Amino acid sequence: MRIDETHRPWLWFSIALLAVSTAIYVPYANMTTPAGSTAVGLTFGVIALGFMVFAALLAVRKRFRIIRIGSARVWMKAHLWLGTLALPMVLFHAAFHARGFLAFILMTLTFIVVFSGIYGAYLQHTLPTRMFREVPYETIYDQIGVIREQLVAEARQHATNVTQMLAPARGPGATVTMTLVEVPEYSAEVAAFDGFFESRVEPYLRAEGKDSKSMDLRHRANAEREFEDYRKLFPATAWQPISALEEICNEKRQLDHQVRLHHWLHGWLLIHLPISAALLLLAFIHAVVALHY
Repeated sequence: MRIDETHRPWLWFSIALLAVSTAIYVPYANMTTPAGSTAVGLTFGVIALGFMVFAALLAVRKRFRIIRIGSARVWMKAHLWLGTLALPMVLFHAAFHARGFLAFILMTLTFIVVFSGIYGAYLQHTLPTRMFREVPYETIYDQIGVIREQLVAEARQHATNVTQMLAPARGPGATVTMTLVEVPEYSAEVAAFDGFFESRVEPYLRAEGKDSKSMDLRHRANAEREFEDYRKLFPATAWQPISALEEICNEKRQLDHQVRLHHWLHGWLLIHLPISAALLLLAFIHAVVALHY
């Protein structure tokens, strides 16, 4: 969800509501000892709980897509802005002071939920543009494993072509491939390149996530230096498959970067969702206990 001009009405609504709430709270706090049990304090508490419940309903709408009350975009905007407004309402309700262990837990969870939600909105606003700019080879996330295997197969063919490019043709249009023994002047160089491919290139192309972090080909500068060194060892006829291998490593690097950005884009939910559920449950318990006693 991008934060664009369509969010402006929600911004002005939030500013207006916060201004009205502040205008009510300030004289109320000056005239009496503010507390959550007063009429004003309870009002702020009810509003805060209402915003929390509404924000939680977004998960229900996503779960049961048959519910078509309002567009998904409107629900997302309301979830973001009303969920954020729950924090000042909680502070006004508690008079900026957590009285008791449960109140302290509730206020702490509210801060975590609101700020993790703001962080998630920031990621959703910035990462798609960043991914478009930094990952030209962006693909469907679920297909990355298949594409990785395809890159390995292509790389093996290009590695074989390094030897084939060194083999002289015999006769008009001939493309006879010679063995390393038949290309003695480059046998040592080809053997070194084969070892480089088997021990470093292919393992890097197969590596997933953290497994590739310690590999030097993960860094563009290192990879460019390595492949340039091997181009210098061979005549120009063998440069094309070596450069193709370098480009495959570059594509793998971008796939890994897409995976990292994807994890950033969705990883914050591992904090936001369970803590939101805990906050809503404890908020209802707090409300029931407060009304009962």
